[in-house]
Amino acid sequence: MQAMTNDSPATQRTEDHSEHNDSYPIGHVFLPELQTNARAQERLIAERMPEVLNLPDPDLQQTFAETYWEYCYTWCPVLDRETLPQELARSPLLVNALAVVGSNIKPPMIPHDGPAGYYERARTRFYNDEEADVMTSLKAISLFYWWSPRPPTILHRHSSWWWTSVVIRHCQQLGVHREPAQNHPLRQQIDLSLRRRIWWTAFARERLTALCQSKPCVIDPEDCTLSEPTLEDFSQDTDKTKAEVFIYWVRLCAIIGKIAKYLARSSDTGSSAFPASLARDLIGWVQSLPPHLQLPIGSDRTTHFNRDVHQLHLPYLAVIIIIHLQRSSPSQPLPQAYPPAILAASCMARIMRDILARGGTRFLMAITGWYCGTAFIALLQALRIEGLAKSANEDLDMLTLAVDQLRIMWPTAAVFHSGFGRLRPSATAPDFDVQRAPGPELGMGDGTVYMEMADGIDWTSYFPFATTKTSGIAGRLLVPHTEELFFDDDAFADAMLQFQDLFEPCDTLTEMNFSM
Repeated sequence: MQAMTNDSPATQRTEDHSEHNDSYPIGHVFLPELQTNARAQERLIAERMPEVLNLPDPDLQQTFAETYWEYCYTWCPVLDRETLPQELARSPLLVNALAVVGSNIKPPMIPHDGPAGYYERARTRFYNDEEADVMTSLKAISLFYWWSPRPPTILHRHSSWWWTSVVIRHCQQLGVHREPAQNHPLRQQIDLSLRRRIWWTAFARERLTALCQSKPCVIDPEDCTLSEPTLEDFSQDTDKTKAEVFIYWVRLCAIIGKIAKYLARSSDTGSSAFPASLARDLIGWVQSLPPHLQLPIGSDRTTHFNRDVHQLHLPYLAVIIIIHLQRSSPSQPLPQAYPPAILAASCMARIMRDILARGGTRFLMAITGWYCGTAFIALLQALRIEGLAKSANEDLDMLTLAVDQLRIMWPTAAVFHSGFGRLRPSATAPDFDVQRAPGPELGMGDGTVYMEMADGIDWTSYFPFATTKTSGIAGRLLVPHTEELFFDDDAFADAMLQFQDLFEPCDTLTEMNFSM
């Protein structure tokens, strides 16, 4: 039996880019040698003995593809309908990766090997360099995002953070992050649209993980010249709305990455300045959405539900909560949530209610548990306010139900569910309100003190989609009040939320840096 080799996937042949020769500034001098070496490695791969394939039946492959198109394509548009059958026919790696997605999100009722089995086969094939086309490899491991066997409470090589980093490093090695010059000799052979969709998928995921796990961003935008995705990068048979959601999601995640970087560095330096320019970027983003991508929760029922549009707004609402929370302290065990955070949390609960009312959460990504966690913390603050407590309890019920469903599929959500059960009773203890110092009334008609802290930003601008009918909390915060709603009036400090402080002790959790 032939010995296994350790060829780098970056040297493998692809219709997009034959080999890695992007070693600026001297790689071009040794181009003939680099090409010769790449061909030699390709021959070694081709000479491997064929193996007996263990693949899902064709009918299962079809259903797995249908699940991807319906639930995942918007957030990971790396496959194309017209080429997928041919790619599956020649790539066992891609077949198994697609099976991971399909069997985890929508498990078939006929016998199949399950996502864990498909994932192990795909992962092994990737690490053994059994896929001869590097772009196919990148497509396949991009699909691993829908498999998270355990929370990253200890270091492991199965998390979304790990696989996203693998995609990024391979893309950087291939030079995918840079736009080829117009006179590049291979420009006409390069599928730039595919490159953009793969690169910007990884970029968006990495920005989200940087925020929710407090990790440094891997990608430096100043190193990237690849243009952002446009509708022209999608095939004609693509649902235009799905393509638009992806484009706006990437733009949102770019802002989120800047906020994650600001929060991490301000935490290190002890800075307490509110990121007003980034807050304005968020407002600009939500106000730039075309009408059909705006969150349709302005009435007491959602008559035009689009799961992609609802999901698009989850990270938007989560980051609003994060920048409008004040760090906890020994005297204040829970972070203080300001009105924008509370309203954003209530809107998130409304989104989850819309989703749960329609029968399931399996299409939601693993990071949704973290989104619910941010909203949960903000709503605990609302429990302390007499005029908001009843509605806050209803919203907390909805978030708890959502996380209870999510934990069936995502182990990380089980940790949040445990934390919810521990924190909520203490937040409603009889003596909890006694410890609160009254502060200024902060309705729509009277928020001068908070507005000064938020650098003059009208916080209601975050919510062009919300009305008094959106939720009980919205009904109180979006109208002038005749009675007072008391919020604590401490100085607006560093807004970095430290979840490890909030959710300890949760089983064996050592650090509350949750995975997607």
